[in-house]
Amino acid sequence: MSQRGPTLRYDVHERPPLVIAAGLGLQNALFVISGAILLPILLRAADLITAGEAAFLVSASLLTAGLSTAVQAFRVGAVGSGFMLFMGTSGTFFAATFDAIELAGIGFVAALALIAAPAELLVARFFRFFRNIFTPTVGGVVVMCVAVTVVPLTIQQWNGVGTDRAGSLEYMLIGGVAVFVMVAMIVIAPARYRLWSPIAGLAAGCVAAAITGDWSFGHATDAAIVGFPISEWEAPTFPTSGAAFAVLGAFVIATLAGTFETVGDAIAIQKVSLRNFTRINYEAVRGALNADGVGNALAGVFCTTPNTTYSSPIGMVPVVGVGSRWVALWGAGIMVVMAFFPILSGFVLDLPGPAIGGVSFVAMLLLFIVGMRTVVDAGLNSRAALVVSLGFWGGFCGEFADELGLPFLEHIPDVLAPITGNAISLGSVIAVLVSTALLLIPQRRFRWRGDASTDSLQHVLAFGSDVSKGFNLESSSANRLELCLEELFTHVVENGDPGRTVRIEATANEDEVQVVVTDRSDVPNVELPNVPPDLLQADDEELQDLGLVLLTRLAVSVSHTTISGWQYVSFVIARQPNELQLVQQR
Repeated sequence: MSQRGPTLRYDVHERPPLVIAAGLGLQNALFVISGAILLPILLRAADLITAGEAAFLVSASLLTAGLSTAVQAFRVGAVGSGFMLFMGTSGTFFAATFDAIELAGIGFVAALALIAAPAELLVARFFRFFRNIFTPTVGGVVVMCVAVTVVPLTIQQWNGVGTDRAGSLEYMLIGGVAVFVMVAMIVIAPARYRLWSPIAGLAAGCVAAAITGDWSFGHATDAAIVGFPISEWEAPTFPTSGAAFAVLGAFVIATLAGTFETVGDAIAIQKVSLRNFTRINYEAVRGALNADGVGNALAGVFCTTPNTTYSSPIGMVPVVGVGSRWVALWGAGIMVVMAFFPILSGFVLDLPGPAIGGVSFVAMLLLFIVGMRTVVDAGLNSRAALVVSLGFWGGFCGEFADELGLPFLEHIPDVLAPITGNAISLGSVIAVLVSTALLLIPQRRFRWRGDASTDSLQHVLAFGSDVSKGFNLESSSANRLELCLEELFTHVVENGDPGRTVRIEATANEDEVQVVVTDRSDVPNVELPNVPPDLLQADDEELQDLGLVLLTRLAVSVSHTTISGWQYVSFVIARQPNELQLVQQR
């Protein structure tokens, strides 16, 4: 029987066969290539650049996107996520790019990209201080907002908005055929064929466009076969004027918005690309930010618009069952090659817009599901629900402000346009601000700091008793908290380096109490204790994790995070335990 479930055939560390890796690399690269080509087209249509400059920007954008994607896929030191994160031209920078080119040409864009690049590197450097802000909940909100932003654009592309045949029956048919074939393959096809669903949908749309006479090859015919218009390259320039600094501010804000998107994508790709996913690897998130910063620096060198991660391929991973980084490497190579073969870029530009719109529409719907799962898996207490609701619906209202009749947005300064202009940036900023505000709200805390030794255990137990009394916990919840704290502290002491300091902090809200143990040592993963198959015949070494089993049973949730060599191990105890937890405790 053919397998229909969302089984991961090749995870991030596995190397698929050449045909699958190269084919999926091309399939995912098409999402990036269409974005890289769009900006030069818009700039040329606005008569802000010459035809030669447009050709240069296309080639430079593809070259930068390819190199940045390769850096993301294969982690070198602290740079790169090590996952299949495709990079490409970000729509967040479009408005600022228009202003920059109108003011001082593409050389000014290069200077702005170089200046803005360190912003993400700084966030990555001090990421551990933002661990309670850039959470999986915020990451899920960002991914959901990406879908909200892009879905209307895909529908417009499907319907040919902006063309002389907008809304025609033929366009509806072309996109409908692409959607039907892609969805049919996702639902019906065996796993080995399902991975080609996007390219099959696009091919079906192209056939429909050929039948209706809506597929021409004008751009490919006019494009050169080989070449890179290096003569259009300009050295970075920065005019010293007030208008230039205003554009710089917009670029920095757009870079921060791109930072939030990168964090969300780096979290989401881990959840769908690992066969045995256990927890978020924040070192990979830091690496993604570093690679994003390097990519923006490359954009400055090659005199083009900065990059950011593309979310579309992430939504397809659960469907195609391939999350291998080798797919990203092949996609990167294809983009680099296309940078030197303008005829290939022209062919992509000639692909029927309705077909691309239909395929992208389905991909964005799948991406929304990935974001929603990320939010749910992170847990939805009252605070998380507030972050999700305000972030998502704030971004939604910002995206559709005109349709909803929200004139107050007209009074927002133009420099903030990169934030208020779409759901991605606005929803991300709102989610981050709400998370920050919740952290800054004064609340009672209990802190303990001492040596990581068995001699400190009695002090830790006294600390746990003080926490239970201070938060007025019922006896059953107090017992569970103190048992969990004892087991966790014992595990940290026995597995870490001697002579170090351990910090413990306890906070509470109306529903639960959270305890966080901070330790700068290499402690084995608390979330996955090893349980011997036969307890009666197990030796002492095999039984050492039984205390962690008790911890994972008594606590509502257990989290183990590693950032920059620091271990943050936490557990949550409910103020009102349910019946199952009471039975487990007894």
